[in-house]
Amino acid sequence: MVLTLADELQAQGHTCHIICFKRFQELRSKQVVPNHIFPLEFLRWLPRSIRGPLVAPLLDRFIRLKIGIPDLVLSNLLPADRILSHSKLPNVQLVVHNTLSQELLVSAKPDKQHELRAMLASIYALKPCICVSRGVLEDLQALLPTQKQAVCIYNPVDLDLIATSAQEPNPIKLPEYFIHVGKFKQAKRHDRLLRAYALSAIKTPLVLVGQGELLASSQALAEELGISERVMFAGFHSNPYPLMAGAKGLLLASDFEGLGLVILEALALKVPVISTDCPSGPNEILPAANLIATDDLASFADKLRALDQNPNAFQVELNPEFAPRHAAQQYLAQTTPHKL
Repeated sequence: MVLTLADELQAQGHTCHIICFKRFQELRSKQVVPNHIFPLEFLRWLPRSIRGPLVAPLLDRFIRLKIGIPDLVLSNLLPADRILSHSKLPNVQLVVHNTLSQELLVSAKPDKQHELRAMLASIYALKPCICVSRGVLEDLQALLPTQKQAVCIYNPVDLDLIATSAQEPNPIKLPEYFIHVGKFKQAKRHDRLLRAYALSAIKTPLVLVGQGELLASSQALAEELGISERVMFAGFHSNPYPLMAGAKGLLLASDFEGLGLVILEALALKVPVISTDCPSGPNEILPAANLIATDDLASFADKLRALDQNPNAFQVELNPEFAPRHAAQQYLAQTTPHKL
């Protein structure tokens, strides 16, 4: 999302800079986007409870020295939000990528809920927030009623990059298959997907792309359900687009999503998608016919059989509001007026 937005803003004649807390070799962009490394690793010894206010002046100074005073500063993900929520730079906004109540509070022990809510308030109530879906916005406002400076701007999807990347050879040599792309973690609910797939009794293979802490338990469940011969655990792929482009359909079984970028990527490749109707994201992209109640395995199995029999019935056109140009215009509207 960061590179897609930066590329589009640069193409429109604006100057963008990307600041990372560690070096990433995969930072490739179509435009020449300068990137800078702020050495946060030397400051991680600071307790998280005080890291933000102590490190923020150092990061502010780093930005002023390397870039100057930006018209807009966008913070992405909790480690950056923790610091930039205390920034004194003008027009700092925090981009919220997921439903915080689900992502953080649900995973916390009951006796830690109040403490975690206070921590989130100490970060996300301090600055304006940009939420990547309406569901994320509603969740943030319910979690932090004092947050009155939040808006929704959908994550953009780079159609040209996806189309070009999808032209590389597809390592999956099956004549047809369904695909799921995502980390093996609790929120993605591979267990739900595998149980629905087993219940559907369809013969089209299922390819699972990704890695993560629940990979081994998912493999064991496939064995237990008697579907291991039809399920391929394909591992991590830095470029999953050839695999997605070759699929009969993309499946999503998540408990929650921020937006569901993988859905947008599949639609960009003209691949039909069915998904659980989790609290945010999928129902802002897909029609009701492509959605399944989150814990209704029988309906999921029915939908899988329908997709297997007639994938064209689940084709969905990608809405132009997910195009980079549209997102860039909305982000530009967030810049400081006197700087434009």
